[in-house]
Amino acid sequence: MPKAGGLPTDYKLQEQDIFLLDYSVVLHGYRSDFTNAYAVGEPTSDQQKVFDICHACLKAGAAYLKAGISASSVYETVTQPMLDAGYPALGHHAGHGIGLGHPESPILVPESTDTLLAGDVVTLEPGMYIEGIGGVRLEHNYLITDSGFEQLSHHEISLN
Repeated sequence: MPKAGGLPTDYKLQEQDIFLLDYSVVLHGYRSDFTNAYAVGEPTSDQQKVFDICHACLKAGAAYLKAGISASSVYETVTQPMLDAGYPALGHHAGHGIGLGHPESPILVPESTDTLLAGDVVTLEPGMYIEGIGGVRLEHNYLITDSGFEQLSHHEISLN
């Protein structure tokens, strides 16, 4: 099973491997959290398909964000494109709050009782990890507003 995270090894990336870059910037004590998946060389059609599904999950979740919705319903919205494509739901949260800590409430999981509030800063980070294809996880940061959200991160989401 593809891994996301762990200790360094001597493994050298090879053509058609996918690697995740997950990083945080801290400014005046406030945190951010970004992730993208990158292919070494040209991605296979299966890798591109998994990437496209994850990207659809990210976009679906963002379109749903606004104050007053439940964290569990955000999880359901983020994972729906995976389920529609015949894949299982996430094996981890669909995102989390960030601020002075990392992670913070709300945690976007099915069992959460949290509600998103105007002023919350959250990440969405759908991920799929498939044996023989690789792991893809994408992440942006959002400020929750009464009418929706303001996207705070603007890095390119692309496999290349």
